[in-house]
Amino acid sequence: MVNSVHRFGLGALIVVPAIALAQAQDEDLRVSLDAEWSSFDRQSNTMMFRGLRISQGDFMIEADEAVASDLEFNRSDWEFSGNVRIDLDTAMIEASRAEILFETHELLIVELQGDPARFEDRNPERGDPIRGGAEVLRYESAEGTLRMTGGAYLNEGPNEFRGCDLIYDIDEKKITSGSSECGEPLVISILPPSDDADTP
Repeated sequence: MVNSVHRFGLGALIVVPAIALAQAQDEDLRVSLDAEWSSFDRQSNTMMFRGLRISQGDFMIEADEAVASDLEFNRSDWEFSGNVRIDLDTAMIEASRAEILFETHELLIVELQGDPARFEDRNPERGDPIRGGAEVLRYESAEGTLRMTGGAYLNEGPNEFRGCDLIYDIDEKKITSGSSECGEPLVISILPPSDDADTP
């Protein structure tokens, strides 16, 4: 049973007090939470949100709905659903569902699902963005890698990589193949430059 309900306006910005106090000297770790609606279930000790947006440094996630195990972010599990969008520095990810683990007020792991879940890395040093997708995307902040499993594909300009397991390093902009246990080979399609590219 829901014991208390809190409603927030669209423009309201809630900074979690415990985090703001604990990280007053480190603005990069401050977590901001903005929601259209929230509800606390005291029996299960969970928070439910609608129209949620969370940001921390270069990380931002928004979704139609979310459920959280704890608001302290010392160790909390979050489940997001409906039009999930995540911004990670230069990369943007879209999915139908996402699970996120925060520990010691920092983002550790993000696992996203979709049909497929998609991402785009808008690398300012390159002309073309890097795009990809898979049934499951798993981002691990410690390594800065995005692992794509299940019908994974990745496009870098005219070149395409396909396989059951691909790993993209967001920081280093590197593409590698993961496990081959699925039995599907890595397929790389490399197109020659167009005639227009050779025209001065």
